[in-house]
Amino acid sequence: MGRWLSRFLVLAGLLLFSGLFWWLPEALVRPALNLTNIAPARPDYYINHAELTAMNRHGRPRFILTAERLVHFSRGKRTLLIEPRLTQFGKHTVTTTIARKGYVSPHGHILIMRGGVRVFRGATKGMGAADVRTHTLTVHLTRS
Repeated sequence: MGRWLSRFLVLAGLLLFSGLFWWLPEALVRPALNLTNIAPARPDYYINHAELTAMNRHGRPRFILTAERLVHFSRGKRTLLIEPRLTQFGKHTVTTTIARKGYVSPHGHILIMRGGVRVFRGATKGMGAADVRTHTLTVHLTRS
């Protein structure tokens, strides 16, 4: 009888610890999520066929940023661009950058372009044409 009792106690102990192993993480994680008020990331707004033009101090375009779709998330202050196209106007040249996706920093000073990034520039007097391809490109949109 002592043998059956010891087997029963071992089995009951394993079942008890298995139940605790399954229940305890659920009991600890759910209250933590409720306390931090974590909600799913939903966009505040989106704009189809978005276009942004930044001017220099002389009133001429400095750059034009277009996207098939712009999606803004207030949580994290993120902005996602689908099919972005950045056209930058230099003193003697125009540079165009395209990608599949883009991300704008919260203050709008940095643009990260990802996926099939292509930068191309036409030929000028001092330089030949350029066509560069990469996966990720970071552009600092500084004032001029």
